[in-house]
Amino acid sequence: MFNNSSHIDASHSTFSEVHRDQHYNARPTVQGNQTINTIVHGNQILQDSHSNHIEALQKASAPSAAHDSAQRYPAPKCIEGTRIELLARISSWADEPDQKPICWLNGRPGLGKSAVSQTIAEKYASQKRLAASFFFSRRDLERRTTQHVVPTLTTQLLSFLPSIRPAVIAALENDYMIPMKVLREQMEKLLLDTLSTATETLDAPVLIVVDALDECDDESLVSELITLLALLPRKTSLPLRLLITSRPEPWIESHIHQPDISALTLPLEIHTFSAEADIRSFLRHALDDTYDQHLQVMIDVPRPWPSLDGLERIVNKTGGLFIFAFTVVKFVGAKTHNPALRLQAILEDTASESAGSAYADLDSLYRDAISTFPDPDVARLVLGLVYCMTIPMTVSGLHKLLQRPDVDVRLVVPTLNSVLLASEDGTQPIQFYHASFRDFLINPHRSQKYTINPDVYHRLMAQLCFETMSNSLKRDMCGIGNPARANSEVPDLAERRETAFDEALLYACCYWSRHLAQLPNDGVSNEALLSALNRFSTTVLLCWVEALSIFGKLESAVVMLREGIRWLQTLREVPGDTIKLFQSAERFVLFYMDPISQCALHAYVTAISFIPKDGVIYKTFKHQSLGTLLMQPPLSGYLANLRRDISLHNPIHSVVFSPNCGLIATAGAKQGVQVWSAITGGNVASLGDHSSTSLFVRFSPSGAFLAAAFEGGTVTVWDPKVGREHMKHESCHTETITCIEFSTDSALLASGSRDHAIQVWSVETAKPLYRLASHEGPVTSLAFSCDSLRLFSGSEDNLIISWDVSTGKLVRGMMGHRKPVNCIAVSKDQSILASGSEDKTIKIWDTSSGKCTRTLSKGHHTGIRSVHFFDEDKRVVAACDGAIISWAVTSRTASETIWAVEQFLKTTAQRVPSWQTKVLGWGAPTSVFRYMSHHIFDGTCPEHISIAYAHQSPSFVFAHMGYLHSGSLPTPTNNPPLRNKSTVTTVSISSDGLWAATGDPLGSLEIIDLTAKGRTWEELERSAKSDPLSHVGEIVPSPNGGRFILRCIFQWYLIDADYQIIKKILDIGVMESIRDSDDVKFKFSADGSIYFCVVPNFFNDNKSTIRVSDSVTGEHRAQFTGLKNVHSFVASADGAWIACGRGLGQVDVFQVASKERTNIGESNGSPIKVLVFSDEAQEIVGGSETGVVRVWDRASGECKATFGASTSMVTALAYAAGTPATADGGGARIAIGREDGSLCVWSPSTSASHDLVRGDQATVKHVDFVRFSDDQTRLTSRGEDGTAFSWAISFDADDTDMARCTRRTRQEGVDAHNTSLPHLLSRSDPEDTVDSLFHTAYRVRKDGWLVEGDRRVIWLPPFTRPHGKNTFYAYENGSVALCTPSSTWLFLRYVK
Repeated sequence: MFNNSSHIDASHSTFSEVHRDQHYNARPTVQGNQTINTIVHGNQILQDSHSNHIEALQKASAPSAAHDSAQRYPAPKCIEGTRIELLARISSWADEPDQKPICWLNGRPGLGKSAVSQTIAEKYASQKRLAASFFFSRRDLERRTTQHVVPTLTTQLLSFLPSIRPAVIAALENDYMIPMKVLREQMEKLLLDTLSTATETLDAPVLIVVDALDECDDESLVSELITLLALLPRKTSLPLRLLITSRPEPWIESHIHQPDISALTLPLEIHTFSAEADIRSFLRHALDDTYDQHLQVMIDVPRPWPSLDGLERIVNKTGGLFIFAFTVVKFVGAKTHNPALRLQAILEDTASESAGSAYADLDSLYRDAISTFPDPDVARLVLGLVYCMTIPMTVSGLHKLLQRPDVDVRLVVPTLNSVLLASEDGTQPIQFYHASFRDFLINPHRSQKYTINPDVYHRLMAQLCFETMSNSLKRDMCGIGNPARANSEVPDLAERRETAFDEALLYACCYWSRHLAQLPNDGVSNEALLSALNRFSTTVLLCWVEALSIFGKLESAVVMLREGIRWLQTLREVPGDTIKLFQSAERFVLFYMDPISQCALHAYVTAISFIPKDGVIYKTFKHQSLGTLLMQPPLSGYLANLRRDISLHNPIHSVVFSPNCGLIATAGAKQGVQVWSAITGGNVASLGDHSSTSLFVRFSPSGAFLAAAFEGGTVTVWDPKVGREHMKHESCHTETITCIEFSTDSALLASGSRDHAIQVWSVETAKPLYRLASHEGPVTSLAFSCDSLRLFSGSEDNLIISWDVSTGKLVRGMMGHRKPVNCIAVSKDQSILASGSEDKTIKIWDTSSGKCTRTLSKGHHTGIRSVHFFDEDKRVVAACDGAIISWAVTSRTASETIWAVEQFLKTTAQRVPSWQTKVLGWGAPTSVFRYMSHHIFDGTCPEHISIAYAHQSPSFVFAHMGYLHSGSLPTPTNNPPLRNKSTVTTVSISSDGLWAATGDPLGSLEIIDLTAKGRTWEELERSAKSDPLSHVGEIVPSPNGGRFILRCIFQWYLIDADYQIIKKILDIGVMESIRDSDDVKFKFSADGSIYFCVVPNFFNDNKSTIRVSDSVTGEHRAQFTGLKNVHSFVASADGAWIACGRGLGQVDVFQVASKERTNIGESNGSPIKVLVFSDEAQEIVGGSETGVVRVWDRASGECKATFGASTSMVTALAYAAGTPATADGGGARIAIGREDGSLCVWSPSTSASHDLVRGDQATVKHVDFVRFSDDQTRLTSRGEDGTAFSWAISFDADDTDMARCTRRTRQEGVDAHNTSLPHLLSRSDPEDTVDSLFHTAYRVRKDGWLVEGDRRVIWLPPFTRPHGKNTFYAYENGSVALCTPSSTWLFLRYVK
């Protein structure tokens, strides 16, 4: 859209965002050398993304689960004339309106339940009354999990009930991740909510069939699925009938017998409907057909065949199992054998080896069927591979995977067709006829010489997978070519994928880890398997990552790699190099999952560019890179322990791990509660109202419940495994909730609030028990005793109260703190309680008497934020803002400092490669560093420390002043920080102490690996010495991108576009830096020829010096000293003149070459806050604090014009000379932006002006930037939130038109056809970050992509993304440089 176009007027239109990368909002409009993202107002223009959403839904479904799927053909069904009584009973249930909505058909294996389901499904499909069906199968990966049930049913219901399509699309547009969420969220949003919108008239009940529910992997999810399926007839007005079949497994039976479900259910036991007559009829007709098909060999066999006695003997052998009868027919009717001889063998077989088994006759029949292939070893090999296949493969697919010239699967499978199901043309996957055959194969008493050992064949399958991938994978398998092209933008990607990946390769890529997972942990290695795995990992690992992106299964790569690591670690001789490569690959996929999942080829662009250059992945696969990224400072140490960085775009208030360490829950602004996989970082569930703000989130100790507190006093509890809301109480508090806690046994939940009250609930009944209201101040903290009989609360009333939770009565109060109690902790034996207070003390209490036994205060300089017992309750550790100290609980031994901020700063100073800091670090007392901690980070980091302790290990993590640290109690720690961010608001640690998670105000959730080796102080010092630019604090770019000025620790450097140092240009002392580093300001002239800086005097804040230097060489050119109260400064475009506004309205003008100084302006006016030179530097324009704008003649100092239409402070100015024909400059225009958000264009020669935005109408305050385009027809402005506006400004309009336009009201608007009048062209997305100088078409989208126009250049990890208006993009010599103030300053230069 709009590519290669200019002067686009899209007034009164809006471009809307579509999720992912199908289409992205805010296409740029390029104007001269400016770029603005176009979003203007009025009628909406929507890109049709409906097909994409439906495609995503279909992708998440299991087409093979439908009753008429090609993969199940020919599906088993009842032979005509059989099962008459059972089918009639089910039909009457389905047809009659007064029947219960659910029918549960159950019975043991082999009785024909699936055949009945298939027959019923086909019957009602022919009557247009089958709404949907799902046939579970443990042989099919997609059909043995509940994950695909709801998407599959929804996809089928879209065809049956077309009227629900808009509701389904709307749900997916609102959250396209629904198909990947927990089961309950899928059911509610895709079925329950959408079915209520159906408008079709249904004259009779319609049927949904769910078959073989017992073949689902997860028992607990089966129970949840039953509960959710029962909601369909209960929660919708549609006449639905639900047929469920399964074995009578205890977990299914017990759930269906629950009162709320049993009341809706008709149970049918299949064995109560006699099958003997049906089996006899089936055998008679089937064997008659066999006789007719083999007339040439049966001509001498008299009819009836078999005899009546023989038929009865076979019927008796079946034992009521239809599977036996089916197998007899298949075995006897094989094309290349004599039916009479085969039937006689069955009749004469005594099955003596397993005579005691109920399946003795069936086992004998199975052995006879296998023996038809002459080589038992080959037969066992093929059956073993089929047994171990994760999903069924076709004959040709398995043959290609096996790659054995001495074994032709295409010959073996047809011979075993009595027990294997496969089409003659080889297009249908191989499957066992019945699940009983699987049990037979692994039971040596039943299968005897045909027994298979699954371990052997899983090992072989894993080896075959690795060999297939190593032989077939390559870069860009689908020929996408352009790395900037998203997978979704390749229209024929499905066809390309089918061509590039045959069945064997597809299977190998997706399922190799499943076979490793089945291997025993016996430490036994296999040389062939290890060799194949090593070849795969060192040659095509990156290509495999690309392949999973193409398949849309990249998240599964993390699970697969972890499984590979787990198996490798079980070996007696651990292959360290291979494990290291797999571990690095896991972090690689985790960290770059977003860009690679969208653009497969960015595995070779973004990901390979950002990873550490000394890492094993880069060293192994750097030759596959599709680009070069220059990045300063290097991020090697920064990325070492970061597993995943997830951007939520809104502040995160709370983060917590589940007790089993598998989940992470977050609470924050406008996000409800989000649940994430700790392993993959994938979003598992979105809980609660996403428009509301959640404050706290907690898992119960059992992990069965997740509780959250919301603004407005609401508390909600969910079952996190299935996403079901268990409890919700609105307005249970009248003021903000401050804390929530579960009891140790997970039976109770308590919440405290600023309304002075505590609310206690029974988790089991989801009902409130007590409201405890004895505090006289806000409740700050809660803690349950280990036996869950006592609840302790701390408050701002300085009091601690003990409560009996069985009665809700106050046991005792504990008074002793002089200021608010911030935190409390209870020992495991619940005899001791520790409390921390704002009075800087920790008190130890005897819980039985309520007496304070000790008061600990030494070493704490601020209020106590956290207390925690450890070392079997012998010690307590307390954290304040700046120190973590441990104390013995009972003995009077000295305290031990675990960590102190002054020691951390002192060590940091000792390692900085600057003689000034080393002197300070080695010689200054700790009090100096305590002073520094209060001033260096003042206003940039949260005030309070945030700390978390692991429950099952001595590990802990804490964030302070933006640094994240870790340690292990009771050992003192002073290691380098794990991470460095601008702010961390919340931290959590897994119970095993292996992982940490942090949240910040920008919405970044980081998952951190605490086991990864961090850098030592010595390594950091060596890095800083070898690269003086390794710690960048600020970057100032020249307008043309040819030069940059960097602040590194206490020094400033001038560098070129290749990041090479030209000159060290300024040294700043340590104390001077502490006080005034932010006041040192650098600027370049517009042509980039000079740079100049204003440096304040350390001993006199009111005086400053301006230093001017050549930007090519860095040589000093001029210096102007003694400038008092400098408020603004600017250089002329050619760098010949410098002006500064100082004092009360005075302007000093300096000629750089002659060093002459001229004073203009007033000395008793208002401070000049903004200055700008005219194009030729003949005039100077200044804007004052009181809103007055003046134009001075530079040479004479005369004030030529004054404009004071507003009293709001001038914050931005731009000068345009106007038409060349106007010799005296009378055509000049000046754009004026103000603090109140107003924007106007002023003509100094005529005093006419036009308000583009009036102050009382401004939606964005503080205009900080205005700029005219090179052709002076457009004006760009930017507000304080980064939103940029583009305006059409015509210099052809006379001043009368400008004056008339000024008088128009907002309601009258602007005549769109009158192009001579200024008007709004576009407005950028404030979440996109554009060039601070508006020189280039580059921007960083909110999803992290650095783009040029619509072309993706590179994806930026969240911690590298710009969060401000100082981002600068430069394009030169085929490369793009990005200077961004994110959590740290980065200089990125990407070259294709």
